[in-house]
Amino acid sequence: MLSQQAAGKLTWPRRWVRRLGLERNPLRRRTDRIEAALRLTMIMLALIAVPVTAIAVGRWADHLALHRAHAQQATEHLVNAVLLAPARPAGGTGPYTSIQMTWALARWTPPGRPARTGEILTVAGARRGTLVPTWISASGAVAAAPPPYREIVGDVCIAFITTCLVSLLVLVEVQALVRRVLDRRRLTAWETEWRANGPLWTGHPR
Repeated sequence: MLSQQAAGKLTWPRRWVRRLGLERNPLRRRTDRIEAALRLTMIMLALIAVPVTAIAVGRWADHLALHRAHAQQATEHLVNAVLLAPARPAGGTGPYTSIQMTWALARWTPPGRPARTGEILTVAGARRGTLVPTWISASGAVAAAPPPYREIVGDVCIAFITTCLVSLLVLVEVQALVRRVLDRRRLTAWETEWRANGPLWTGHPR
């Protein structure tokens, strides 16, 4: 004779089947079976399709970000600009560091072009004559530095999380919409059956 623990192990799949509405219950109507199939489909999509889609979007975002960074590095150049004046503390801190940055007058020489003079972003307090690595465009103008890899990783994580949340929200909304349609059909069927069978139970004519 099986113990209660063994019996519980044998019956827990049945309990889950019943909770999902997948058992062969003759009292379940067609709308109930449709809702049960929908519930099972949504669970499978949430466990399989949503993570797969999020991973695909994350890889796409990573590939796109790296491609843009490589394209930017191919068209831009890193040169050493020479400060022509001390960098006075006047700016704010950078987005990924607590070091105070400021703009200062400097000179740099683009490859194959004459020297240019302009303002560059450098560490506050830098002395005149300091060499500052500066990214310049193909025309020789100061350009933004390519994004660091940790920024790319952050963008990929945001894309992954956003895709998961949006996908789950879409699944929830679709399930809620289908359930509303099924509930309306149930109410209509119940009203029809009640008009047909109600007088037999209550003893009142239609």
